[in-house]
Amino acid sequence: MGRIVKVVHPEAFGIRQSWVDEAHITGKVYVEKPFWYMDKETRQNFYDIFGCIGWPTEFSDKSEGAAGYIGVVGVVKPSDPGAQVKDAKFKLLYEMESHDVPTLIDGMLEMREEYGFGVHPGLMQSYFGDPERFITVLALKNEVLEEQKRNTAILISPPDDFYTEQVFDHYVRSLRSVLVKDRVRFYFGKNDILRTRIGEFKQGDPAIYAIGGLVHSLLSQCMWMDFTRENMFIVEDDIDKFI
Repeated sequence: MGRIVKVVHPEAFGIRQSWVDEAHITGKVYVEKPFWYMDKETRQNFYDIFGCIGWPTEFSDKSEGAAGYIGVVGVVKPSDPGAQVKDAKFKLLYEMESHDVPTLIDGMLEMREEYGFGVHPGLMQSYFGDPERFITVLALKNEVLEEQKRNTAILISPPDDFYTEQVFDHYVRSLRSVLVKDRVRFYFGKNDILRTRIGEFKQGDPAIYAIGGLVHSLLSQCMWMDFTRENMFIVEDDIDKFI
């Protein structure tokens, strides 16, 4: 049993429809979702939770390369009801590193269960990362999960702009943008791996690739909110899709 539970607004349908109506009038693109997630251990609330992976760098005769990295990031729901949802802060909830790919994949499986997989459709459904590296190892693991009837395979989705040139530069800049003094939006919690690595920003660092790609995607899409243009008109029978 994981540590994340879903909390639904007591007037979910009505409040969401009022938000959508207001967005239609004011021209806003995004609206808040009528539900959120709570960590049972810390009692902290989150609009959404996301996972990411940076695979280990290539092994050579001179170096074993940099260890791979897994991170789980929550989009913090503040206690202040007047806070701007679009400007929510990000908190690193969990991280691990390993040079061993199967160990990383096992960590992904454990962490998605711990941080909300199955609590709501789409939550921790996929990790942001390179979907083409170690594809055979991942496929073999997913075959085992299918044989064990463990529900859904482990999925990897590329972050925004993953296939563009200078992608690492994009991710470093996005990550740095949420760490600017006096307007910090990213917090490390009690985690030290990324905190240590971030001081150097070494080219190709798996930790920077993972968290940088995730943060870059969050800033680009505001994924913890609903896009109003697609869901402008909702009938009451469809509300289960949103809560």
